[in-house]
Amino acid sequence: MRSMLAVSAVVAAAFTAPASAAVIDLSTLNLAGSAALVGNQLQLTHTTSQSGAGWVKNSISTSQSFSTSFSFSLLGNDSGKMADGIALAFQNAGNNVTGNGGGDVGYWNIGGSGSSAVGSVIRSWHNNDYGLSTNGVVQGLKTGPFNLGASNNVTGTETVSYNATTHVLTLSGNFLDGSTNTSYSISDSKVVDLSAKFGSSMYIGFTGGTGGTDADQRITAFSIAAVPEPETYAMLLAGLGIMGVLARRRKA
Repeated sequence: MRSMLAVSAVVAAAFTAPASAAVIDLSTLNLAGSAALVGNQLQLTHTTSQSGAGWVKNSISTSQSFSTSFSFSLLGNDSGKMADGIALAFQNAGNNVTGNGGGDVGYWNIGGSGSSAVGSVIRSWHNNDYGLSTNGVVQGLKTGPFNLGASNNVTGTETVSYNATTHVLTLSGNFLDGSTNTSYSISDSKVVDLSAKFGSSMYIGFTGGTGGTDADQRITAFSIAAVPEPETYAMLLAGLGIMGVLARRRKA
């Protein structure tokens, strides 16, 4: 397995949270399954046949517009294709759950009760696809801009935003193919009413899964901002339970 140090440095340099965004301390997430905190990063998987997740402890309102940004790193070994992928997920099954591993990347069947998630999915191995999913499944995504599985070294950033008035969910970001040092822009858009789907609140976090092939799959940075600002910003931060953290940072 190649060193994560250089990879993490590249991703950290590429990730820039909005000035008003709440940068989430990954060590405060609730971990489930194979997920672990490695340094200051959320490691979702590191070997074969795993399913891991990390969730913000407090739920957030589904009636508020918001934007969340994160950076990630997917690193396989030097032989064969890496697998299987990760997802940013919104769900109402709880904050200590995960879904099926393998190609379902911990996103399908969250909580083991058939719960349907909404989010942004990235899959490697032979699937090589990405995009927004509004029904908890990983099929029907967009074709990846390059062979994610064969690359064995993919880093990137994504921003997923939700308009609570129009119910439009949008995705934008960049994937870097570490095998060729080539960057690709990605985007997607779907319509989904989060309030109708989840009720008044939902949990936000990340999932990852492996099957017969492994990958060290990590979330390296994560932030959330309310839109519009600043009226809903304090409400969102209060819901996340991090107002005190930001206050202490300002005093420091």
